[in-house]
Amino acid sequence: MLTHEEAFPNRLAGVIRCSDGQKAFHACMAAVEGGIGTLEVTTGVPEWTEIVRGLSASSGRPVGVGTVLKAEHVAMAVEAGAAFVVTPMLIPEVAKAAKELDVLCVMGALTPTEIYQALALYGADIVKIFPISAVGGASYLRSLSGPLPGLPLWVSGGVELDQVGEYLKLGVRAVGLTTALFPTDAVDKGDTETIIAKARQAVSALAPVA
Repeated sequence: MLTHEEAFPNRLAGVIRCSDGQKAFHACMAAVEGGIGTLEVTTGVPEWTEIVRGLSASSGRPVGVGTVLKAEHVAMAVEAGAAFVVTPMLIPEVAKAAKELDVLCVMGALTPTEIYQALALYGADIVKIFPISAVGGASYLRSLSGPLPGLPLWVSGGVELDQVGEYLKLGVRAVGLTTALFPTDAVDKGDTETIIAKARQAVSALAPVA
């Protein structure tokens, strides 16, 4: 199993959701060219196991699988070479399968109770606060850090590029970037230059917190 630092080397994760597998692959490679340190391919991407396998071989980056909803997905992800799996919510059977297959588990949660359950009851390695933007963004994270300091958290769900630096300063293990990094039009048109530029903008937030 990879450590947090190995799975998220620069704490920026590009999360691709796309109805075309090849477009998803090229968009992810563009994000890598722009400096994104980690990739996540969701199970909604057609032939996602092949995309994960291809990215694992070609990108030089840790590649994980998102929207993992059942234990079978974990086995498929590991077989494809995934470095981690991500759920959008509390799914104990996914965490159990991840432990059995020795792969990093990022479990979705939102409330303090859910965060506790993910870590203490189900054995998640990292908790993904999702959807972060819907509950106040960085201000919500600051509120959590009072009674729950030092937790291994990932934030995702509506994060904008100009918010990346603030989240990183709050000490999250990873910031998940979806449409902010992968605009639907750019992905559909194969506009890799736009994705590279957005990746570089995200990476520029790393310097002040390095």
